[in-house]
Amino acid sequence: MSLGIAFVMVLFIEALVMLGADLFVKYKKLDELESYFSENEAIQRNKRFWRKNRLIDKTMRLSVIIGFLMQPQAHIKAGEVTAKELASVPLALRRWATWPFYFGIAWLLACCMGLVWQKW
Repeated sequence: MSLGIAFVMVLFIEALVMLGADLFVKYKKLDELESYFSENEAIQRNKRFWRKNRLIDKTMRLSVIIGFLMQPQAHIKAGEVTAKELASVPLALRRWATWPFYFGIAWLLACCMGLVWQKW
């Protein structure tokens, strides 16, 4: 097996893991995450707009929460969320929300590196 085939296999497996974790968070953890922001106007407005249970609705609702969790100081400074609301989210749940995003970034960088490596 060549190095290129092994690289593609790793990318494929990583994509499956990322997709599985992302779907798990959207369908099993999103309601729990939203419960910690029950008084937050930005989350509630977003939840009212994306109120159905389709995949795109869950993705858009989760993206706002991930933004709060990944850049807390910017959102606190803008007044969109309070430090108390962010502190109430348990660390395990915070990791469930952000790690699929981190896997996606790693996957995208690996794909770009593979493309550049293949062109040389």
